[in-house]
Amino acid sequence: MSTQSRPQLDELMRHIEENWSNLNTLFDDLAARNGWDQQHGTDWTFADVPYHLAYCNQEILIRGIKAGPNLPDGEQELLASADAINAWNARKFAERPAGQTAAQSVSQWRRTCDEIRQLTSEMTDTDLDRPFWMPLFFGWRDVREGFLFTRAHDWGEFMQLRIYMGREDPIPSAGVTRAYLKRMLGSFPLFFNPEAAAGRQFTVVMAFADPGVGAFSFQVADGAVAFVESRLPQADLVMTQSAETFLKTLTGMLDPAEAIQSGLVQVNDLDSLATFGQLFPLP
Repeated sequence: MSTQSRPQLDELMRHIEENWSNLNTLFDDLAARNGWDQQHGTDWTFADVPYHLAYCNQEILIRGIKAGPNLPDGEQELLASADAINAWNARKFAERPAGQTAAQSVSQWRRTCDEIRQLTSEMTDTDLDRPFWMPLFFGWRDVREGFLFTRAHDWGEFMQLRIYMGREDPIPSAGVTRAYLKRMLGSFPLFFNPEAAAGRQFTVVMAFADPGVGAFSFQVADGAVAFVESRLPQADLVMTQSAETFLKTLTGMLDPAEAIQSGLVQVNDLDSLATFGQLFPLP
């Protein structure tokens, strides 16, 4: 098979494999020192992470690739809110066999990674356009959406675990970090308030201090918003931070006001920050 027939898929899999390698580094560390019982946020322990990754691989990406357009109507569950996703996660954790160890969950996750490798070994970029059921928010999309989700989700889970472990490594590449930020920031227009934007021109730059990651922008004009994958000039609001700080504030690990007060997030204009909050009332 010519590699020219799958450049998009190869890049996606390179990024996903990088996330898997970084997760394996953390899992091996935890296994070596039996650190699985440590707290991961308010509800999880470290042992929950590989199990969560395993069922996400299986229930979202693997199932979607295998079923394609033939997924039965009764299995087309749509989780269209944070509460619905939380309930789904709780249900999946309730299905975990009693007494399953962290080592068994890691093995389960690694088997799903191997299955994804096998499924993609004969795929080309054309296959990325096949129908795919995305149960989180979207419903019917294409297979590409499954890989985009997996890439961003695994980066987020890796970074959260790294933070809770108190580590500063492994350091993800600029490419996979930018891909995560693009997906997360690209969802902000879903929360855009066109009424607050009526008759207003407003430009926001989200700049990231991580080497090679760069910036993204939102351009608001006449009640509409455009997401731009570069730094626009003459911005009303420029927010500068690391990707890690962005993840912390997005997931509730760090209060945004505290991040600004401490200088972890640098803002050029507080009045413009208030305007941003009106235009994008994030949940």
